[in-house]
Amino acid sequence: MTTIELIEVTQKEHVSQFLNLPNAIYATDKNWIRPLDKDIEYVFDPTKNSFHTHGIITRWIAMCGLTCVGRVAAFVNFRTSSSFKQPTGGMGFFECINSQEVAFKLFDTCKSWLEQYHIQAMDGPINFGENNAWWGLVVEGYEPPLYRNNYNPTYYKEFFEAYGFKTYFEQYYYTFDFKKGLAPRYYEFGKRLAQREEFHCENVDLSNIRRYAEDFRTVYNRGWQTHDNFKEMSSKRAISLFKTMKPVIDKDLIWFLYHHNQPVGFIIMIPELNRLLRNFRNGKFGLKEKLQLKVGLTMKMCKVAYGSVIGFVPEFQNKGLEALLFYHIHEKLVPEGKYETLKIGWAGDFNPRVVNLYRKLGFKRVQTAVTYRFLFDSSMAFERAPIIN
Repeated sequence: MTTIELIEVTQKEHVSQFLNLPNAIYATDKNWIRPLDKDIEYVFDPTKNSFHTHGIITRWIAMCGLTCVGRVAAFVNFRTSSSFKQPTGGMGFFECINSQEVAFKLFDTCKSWLEQYHIQAMDGPINFGENNAWWGLVVEGYEPPLYRNNYNPTYYKEFFEAYGFKTYFEQYYYTFDFKKGLAPRYYEFGKRLAQREEFHCENVDLSNIRRYAEDFRTVYNRGWQTHDNFKEMSSKRAISLFKTMKPVIDKDLIWFLYHHNQPVGFIIMIPELNRLLRNFRNGKFGLKEKLQLKVGLTMKMCKVAYGSVIGFVPEFQNKGLEALLFYHIHEKLVPEGKYETLKIGWAGDFNPRVVNLYRKLGFKRVQTAVTYRFLFDSSMAFERAPIIN
């Protein structure tokens, strides 16, 4: 192969090459859905992505002559990097032709750059942002990706593992058939819970986004505090998340659970936008694409819902209350026939309670992804993500 040159992305031309490279890699892959350019560029924009206030990111393209043959990004979240035994950074947005030589040069470049910040390990492929987007390498179940989720050729797994990356944790994705309904045991249990006066469920009111954003933050900060590298969510961040989702929110897909009027749980779902975006082949999201998406949502052309997160405060975990949420969802959505399928975003193997929950509810596991970790000093003992008790 001609000499491979790694170029840091600093010019508009570089950005275009970074964004367009996947077109060549997935040219014959019918499952691939090109992400919107704006969703990728959001990550690298310090005016939009708040992680720039406490971290740093850069990216490269790999050139073989005049041809772009690879890309990658590396980043450090200074709030969490030192919370591991080895200070850990991240790498992501990896794409590469089927060449181990190119892949290893991309990995080497990330490693060298991270070492400048006294980093001793890197996780990947992950996101410089929340873990509900662009996280993990698909290793099983190569079906069309969910909105803002990774997808990759099978040979990427070989590159990561040959370089020395090891599995830090596995991520499982699920599907649920609304027409089939809940497992009878959980349906009846949810129905009984719905008759108890101390509990009530309600779907989001779009005219009062701030209230629900605060309820979300309350549950999140209490329910996720035992997770690895948890950082409390601010009111500003919670409101920003809901405002970002607002254009695609279907109020029937976001439910909150209250106990004596105090928020204790939620499930956040949105229409699975990739079902409508798969025809936007150039990654653009201009007026034409916005109108097409709006028409698709208005005409209820998307029959798939995407459940990105479900959670409860600690004292209401492990009590089967997810059955109450899903009972209300079932009673609302099934008669209307608005949605036929629910896709659930990843559940980590470090959280066996959630994995077992989806199994008991009758969800079907359809995909596995892996978050890898690479220790720069191979003599150090490798440890997988700690199990959440």
